Amino acid sequence: MRRSLTAALLLGAAFLSPLAGRASADPVEITARRIEHFGIAGLTERFGRLTFLGGLDLVGHDRRFGGWSGIAVSDDGAGVLMISDNGYYLTGTMEHEAGRLTGFGHADMGTLFPGGPESKQNSDAEDVALDPKRPGCGLISLERRSTPLLSFCMKNGRTDGFKPVPVPPDVLKLRFNRSLESVAYAPPTSPAAGRVVIIGESPFTREGKTMRGWILGSGSFEIVRHDDYDISSARFMPNGDLMLLERRFTPATGIRMRLVLIPGETIKPGATVDGEMLLDVGMATQIDNMEGLDIHRLPDGRTVVTLVSDDNTNILERTLLLQFRLD
Repeated sequence: MRRSLTAALLLGAAFLSPLAGRASADPVEITARRIEHFGIAGLTERFGRLTFLGGLDLVGHDRRFGGWSGIAVSDDGAGVLMISDNGYYLTGTMEHEAGRLTGFGHADMGTLFPGGPESKQNSDAEDVALDPKRPGCGLISLERRSTPLLSFCMKNGRTDGFKPVPVPPDVLKLRFNRSLESVAYAPPTSPAAGRVVIIGESPFTREGKTMRGWILGSGSFEIVRHDDYDISSARFMPNGDLMLLERRFTPATGIRMRLVLIPGETIKPGATVDGEMLLDVGMATQIDNMEGLDIHRLPDGRTVVTLVSDDNTNILERTLLLQFRLD
């Protein structure tokens, strides 16, 4: 799913330029500490089909910084947009050397919703996806029940033009603070091509064995749940497969994270789907509360996975940017 060159230029200019949108966004100083090894002890950087491409531990010198739960990356892998569950957005550039993530610059922050930040209950943005057919526009999912899905377009370097997007009635029945989490555009290679796919964070009940996804305008499907993991984000691969970012926290094991790849041909209305485990890691690696996921392709055709963590604006947690190459 390649965004058009026009979209990439819009992201790189009106969206991500350090000179864009100054009237509606403020520059923010960010300290980025490089993470050279994914494993705490160093060891290997190869995890099955994934190769670690470096990471950053970000500290923003602004009281609004943190809580980043959704991420969108430009085609060239440099521009980034992140949204927080506190009602703010951040744009910036990811810096690379020899294919590895080394720095973060040109950062600006602004209020996500034109009316200003609201309570977490009313502005709990969870995911952001850019529309491959409408440059500068996209969708944001929220955990508030009244309007769980919003469309938007960029205007004068900031988010604007929010409009509610109809969702199936079942979406409104998801558990509070465990509701709509993920939104993704299906690529031409998917059976759901041209449609939007949304996914709930957890089952309808605590005892549920599946999480539900919806192909808007088509129907729903079930995703098999393993080991009480919840889904925090989802993105389609260029070939139509669907990647899930899953997480779990227990006092006994601490934070854990998984990446799961579901065959694209199985994602159809009425189906129950399961996938291949690409990554299953815990506290022995450089992770935190991993919430955001996006995917882009390198010029040589290889796929890069970018993850961001939500620190819950808690001094004991971290904002991490991590990148992997999927071979």
